[in-house]
Amino acid sequence: MLLNSNEIFSRLLELFKTNKVNELSILLGYTDSWGASTKKRGGIPFEACVIASIKFDVSMDYILFGKEKSSIDINVLKMSITEGIFAAMQSDMITLSKDVKISTMANMITSEIVENCDIKTSDEIKKAI
Repeated sequence: MLLNSNEIFSRLLELFKTNKVNELSILLGYTDSWGASTKKRGGIPFEACVIASIKFDVSMDYILFGKEKSSIDINVLKMSITEGIFAAMQSDMITLSKDVKISTMANMITSEIVENCDIKTSDEIKKAI
């Protein structure tokens, strides 16, 4: 995958809500000619990308390559975990104590995944897990 300076600058302009490269340069803390000079020579503004990534909480993959963060349907995740637990029980890989329900274990695993894997969910969904 090749980096494209023009596309990167387009995404930076979009994030900073400006159409002018000289304004973008100033917003990033550079001289007003920095952006035009960098863009003209096809340079990749990595430091500016990092600044934008932190400021706007977007991934470097988005800024550099235009890749949107994939979303996960929490219900599909929970159903997949439940099916995995059930399959593991069927093949005698795990045994749940009689007090533990598959749904309880699935909720615990889903909760850990959401908490530790940077999956964005609403507070209502987090409470339901």
